[in-house]
Order: sequence, then structure tokens, then C-alpha cells
Amino acid sequence: MAKVISFANQKGGVGKSTLCIQTAFYLSLKRKKKVLVVDMDGQGNTSSRLAPRKTHDDGSFEPILAGTKTAELFGHTMDGIEVINCPSGMDLIHTPKNDPALFEMEAVPLDQAMNPARNLKELVEEYDYVLIDCPPSLGRKLVAALVMSTHVVCPVKLSGFAVDGVEGLLNTIIGIREGYNTQLNILGIIINDMDRSVNHDRSLKELENSVPEILFKNKIMHRPPLDSAITEGIPVWKLRYGHVAAKEVEAVLKELLAKVG
Repeated sequence: MAKVISFANQKGGVGKSTLCIQTAFYLSLKRKKKVLVVDMDGQGNTSSRLAPRKTHDDGSFEPILAGTKTAELFGHTMDGIEVINCPSGMDLIHTPKNDPALFEMEAVPLDQAMNPARNLKELVEEYDYVLIDCPPSLGRKLVAALVMSTHVVCPVKLSGFAVDGVEGLLNTIIGIREGYNTQLNILGIIINDMDRSVNHDRSLKELENSVPEILFKNKIMHRPPLDSAITEGIPVWKLRYGHVAAKEVEAVLKELLAKVG
């Protein structure tokens, strides 16, 4: 049975896409697993980094996007699903950059948010892992992702509001588990982009006091090479100066996969 892992947090800029992308690279290239990535975020950042690309003379690039769009999964009927075969080995159901059709899915009735799970049911079983990059919201697209997931992980960037944000997210996840998906497992909270500041230390202690049982033991510190790797759309371990960041990311991913089982 495929493991379907959602990367979720209602806040933006916490590392959902970064961790989803690096997990896809790790599973496809290092673990040789069959991986499908579903980009549920209307910004389309994950799609732009994983999809095949056309490189211009000035060094810039644009993704080559074709096939089924994520927004189409919300339809009541589908003739078929066409995935993108990505250069690094994973498959992708994509979202174009700032896709208005996917943003509009926040206004659909709740029962329509169940359609992606129904439409993807057969396709999911062709993969070892399905990774879902969730949007920064607690709306319909997050519901759609969690309804089809077997596991959910929550990247968190420490701030003065980290604890409040986690509480709201966990309440949403628990509500989905009780009402729609009893098989949903909470893998835990991954601390991302942490620095040595007093504020980050204080926020970490708050989380350790509030939800110690679901905090990942391994953390990712503030590592500029990780941002560079995502900008370039490559695994962080392929950067000559990325070995420290790569070591931290791999430790987190090994812990994640151990929790998945």
C-alpha cells in the first residue's frame, strides 16, 4: 500500500515545499522508490522545480508543464490522469504558477474536496510514496490533501506565534481524522530554518513543553545552501558547499521514513 504524506502548515514560508521537494529527490534518487508528487499549492513552486525545464541563453529557465493539473482533480468525473515524468525520476501532478483555477477551489462545497481522493485512488496504488505539497491555509485544498493521506508532517519555522499556529493546525488534522480519514497518522513537527537567536530558543522551549511527543528529534538549522538548492531545483547534496545542510536534511528524512514505517 502506498504511503501518502502531506506536508502541511497554514503558515507560508515554513519549508513545506522545500521539504517536499527534497524528500522527493531523496526517495527517487537515493532510495530508488517510485514517487508521485501532487502540488496542491496554487503558487506552483514545487511544480516549477521538479518538472522538465527549458533553459534560456541567459541561464534562466521555465518549467515544461503538461498533462493533468491539480485543480482538475476536484472535478466530479475524470477521463484519465496524465502525470509529468520528471528528470529526477519522480512523477508529478502539477500546478501552473499562481493558478487561479486552484485558488478558486477554496470556494467549492466541502463534498467536492473529497473528489481528489476518489479520482486518485487507483493511481496512488502504482507508487511506493505519494508526497503532497499543501497550501498555506486551513481550507478546502488542505482538507482534500488530508482526506487522501496516510500520514501528515508539519514543518515549523520558529517564531513568537509558532505554538499558536501548531495548535490550530493540529486541531484541523484531528478533525479530519475523526470525521473523514481514520487512517491519518500525525508524524510530527519538523523544526526548520532555526537559528541561535534568543527568540528561536524561547519558541523551541514552548513547543517542547506543549507537544514534546510529536517533535522530531532532528532539526534543520538556517542553511543558505538549502535555499540555493531549491532555487536551482536540485538535491541539496549536489551542491559543493551543501554538505552540512545535506546532512541535516538527510537525518530529518531518515527519521520521517522511520516514523512512516
